[in-house]
Amino acid sequence: MDNSSIKENIRKIRKSRKLTQEEIAGRLDISLTAYKDLEKGNTSIVNSNIIRLAELLDTTTEELVLGYQPVREPGKLLEDIRIEYGGRIETMQKRICELEKLVGYLEETIRTKNEIISLLKKTLGEEK
Repeated sequence: MDNSSIKENIRKIRKSRKLTQEEIAGRLDISLTAYKDLEKGNTSIVNSNIIRLAELLDTTTEELVLGYQPVREPGKLLEDIRIEYGGRIETMQKRICELEKLVGYLEETIRTKNEIISLLKKTLGEEK
């Protein structure tokens, strides 16, 4: 999501909440000029500002950044989702490690078999 979309979302939500730029600037404890620059996209929004803006506009950071509220399963908090997927990621990382070891073992087996085939060819060639 680019900065212009975010600034447009902030402006749209601020107006829908019937808040002025002056009010938001005061609540953010920044100058009106600084806030106007932020809303115009002349100033990048740092994480602390986007979180504080979301709180002041009574919305989420997702809505400010994306322009809409993402659909979530009822009752699932972000931390629950992190835990759920974190466990899956850990399981997948372990499985990848196991598969890498298996690939290494199979590569070694192939090398050994190739050496045996090579020795057998030499032996059979010498017997003729």
